[in-house]
Amino acid sequence: MELFRGLESLKHPGQRAVVTVGMFDGMHIAHQRLIQSVLRLAHSIQGTSVVVTFDPDPQTVLDSAHAQPILMPLSIRLGYLERFGVDRVVVIPFTRRFSKLRGEQFVREILIRRLKAVVLVVGDAFLFGRDRQGDMALLKQLGPRHDMRVVALQPVRRAGELVSSSRIRRLIQQGHLSQARQLLGRPATLYGTVVRGVGRGRRLGLPTANIALSSQVTPAQGVYAVIMQDEPVYSRRAREISHRRWTGVMNLGVRPSFGGGAVVCEVHVLNFSGRLYGRKVSVSLLGKLRGERCFEDPQALVRQVRRDIARSRKIIRRFLYPSLTDARMRWRNDW
Repeated sequence: MELFRGLESLKHPGQRAVVTVGMFDGMHIAHQRLIQSVLRLAHSIQGTSVVVTFDPDPQTVLDSAHAQPILMPLSIRLGYLERFGVDRVVVIPFTRRFSKLRGEQFVREILIRRLKAVVLVVGDAFLFGRDRQGDMALLKQLGPRHDMRVVALQPVRRAGELVSSSRIRRLIQQGHLSQARQLLGRPATLYGTVVRGVGRGRRLGLPTANIALSSQVTPAQGVYAVIMQDEPVYSRRAREISHRRWTGVMNLGVRPSFGGGAVVCEVHVLNFSGRLYGRKVSVSLLGKLRGERCFEDPQALVRQVRRDIARSRKIIRRFLYPSLTDARMRWRNDW
């Protein structure tokens, strides 16, 4: 995958570009359907698949006071697009100046002149340009003038509602992880870097990886069964990086048994010894075990965490091996 940061870096447009445009926050099942349509059309005309996205999120520039937390950082989105097999990704820095570009200018100057788009694939409710005044009617009017075919995909619905990033954010924040998983096509996931903690968990015999989270959607405070792995970022060195996966129990909260404080994320990794400091990781949330609560002494906390671990193992096994026969055949002690 070729990555271009800014339109000025796009010196040589691809041949017969099939383009889509969007934030693609979360890369949920509707996004996946859109990307797959772009790939199929590009293949059918022997063209180039092109994804245009923005950084930062336009809402943080236009209305920062009401900006919603993101589902995944840009680096993660790029990693998913790379694995989907997209030929080119163009990341446009979103600024107030860029936001004033009219819909007609966006089509003429970016889609046609810069990207040489012969096909544009978007959802039928796609809005663009200054004050989001550009819509499907404008695209269908301008497309034929520039020999650009416009493909409008129907929205994807689940349980009678549109699949959208905003809906998934609400589900995660409200603790409806199974519903969020259905819309994402995978478990809801947190992203961050393993940092040093105070070592309290290690002294109790339950060492934890303390994770400094990116600015993103988080669930309610509590204890969760999780799978942690190396962050699936876009990188030209991706093949050189060893990707490992660990299972564990995550606590997201203020640790009231030790006086409270700021919200922290810490994962007790099952059957692991070693150091993870500095590692960028993703933490997939498989199920909530309980809310966070205060214990009368450290021993009571340890006993509860051991019960959490036993429940977590069952949830993880069901996720990894939904077939009982498969579980018996593939069971490994390190889970």
